[in-house]
Amino acid sequence: MDALDFIHDMFSQDCAIGTVLHLVMSHFNLSEEEAQKKVDEYFEIVETMDGGR
Repeated sequence: MDALDFIHDMFSQDCAIGTVLHLVMSHFNLSEEEAQKKVDEYFEIVETMDGGR
């Protein structure tokens, strides 16, 4: 499972963004900045997909 799939799963379980950020940091051994970039990337993808509807 990559970070984006993990983030999607966590948000699907109604986790708060802070919780998701900390889980991504610990699960993938990332710094807070690296984890935030992954979360931002996830939101960019979701926004792009929503824009196509």
